[in-house]
Amino acid sequence: MLSIKRRALPLVPAYSITTHKSQGQTLNKVVIDLKLPKDTDDIAAVYVPLSRVKRLTDLIILRHFDYKVLLIKPSKSQVAEMQRLDKLHIETQMRFSGWF
Repeated sequence: MLSIKRRALPLVPAYSITTHKSQGQTLNKVVIDLKLPKDTDDIAAVYVPLSRVKRLTDLIILRHFDYKVLLIKPSKSQVAEMQRLDKLHIETQMRFSGWF
C-alpha cells in the first residue's frame, strides 16, 4: 500500500499596488503598512491608502506604527490641490445636482 501526504501553506491569490497607483480608486479590501521610512513627510503616503476603502472594516493595518505619521501636515502645494479638488467637487455637484 502506498501512502502519500502533502503539506502546503494556505495561500490566497492577491496583488499589490503602490500608493500612487491607488489614487482615485475605490478598493474592496486594503492592507496597509503605516510604518513609514524616517523623514517621510509625504501625507499621501498615509492619506491615500487609508481613504481607498468605503468602510473601516475593509481596512487592515499590517503592524504597529508610530502615531505621529497620522499627524503629518500637508505641504502648501498639497493644500492648494485639496482646495482645488474641493472647489471642483462643489461645482460638479451644482452642475449635476440631479445626480446627487
